[in-house]
Amino acid sequence: MNILTTKDLVFQNMIYYPDIALPKGSMTFLQGPSGCGKSTLFRLFNGTLDPSQGSIYFEGTDIATMDTLALRRKVLLVNQQVFLFDGSIEDNFKQFHAYRNTLAPDEKAMNMYLHIAATPFTTKQEVKRLSGGERQRVFNAIMLSFDADLYMWDEPSAALDTPTAITFFSRMKAYMNKLGKTTLVISHDDNLYPQFNDQLIVLEGRYDVTETTEAYHD
Repeated sequence: MNILTTKDLVFQNMIYYPDIALPKGSMTFLQGPSGCGKSTLFRLFNGTLDPSQGSIYFEGTDIATMDTLALRRKVLLVNQQVFLFDGSIEDNFKQFHAYRNTLAPDEKAMNMYLHIAATPFTTKQEVKRLSGGERQRVFNAIMLSFDADLYMWDEPSAALDTPTAITFFSRMKAYMNKLGKTTLVISHDDNLYPQFNDQLIVLEGRYDVTETTEAYHD
């Protein structure tokens, strides 16, 4: 069963995407050179941008007919830019959930998300004392705490070293598999996709986009 599919998708009459299908519960990696439309595709999927042609279907429903805010709760875009509020890690969990009008997780759940994101801090840790990589891990943990159906990660390990990135992806994939969540990842880290992808989509070129998909097996 596919959670998201596309048909004849075009953006601004310039970027032509192949038809894409994301199997429910899978982890798919999206790769391609700069300018080929990877981040644009994410924004099309959550309704931030509109296609000039074609359709996107979420669980069989054309997203053009869906409420945009409801769609974005189900299809979560995690941007490259890491943003945290002043205060503690706990404060940040609560603030992010307050903006979404959702209930923040309790401390036990916060610690679970921090563990998945390979973040060795208590919830009382002040974020202003964290390095760039540590901030990204905290941000990733908070994003995991949203109950989305499809998580779209745009370079979630850009500020992480390879061992930490592998730990994060290993724990995240196990967590997503347990809950039946679907994951779509943009990553240029060649250490990650051979280990963790269920499907690989490669976009080539800027104005004429092609696709290669494959299941990876050890």
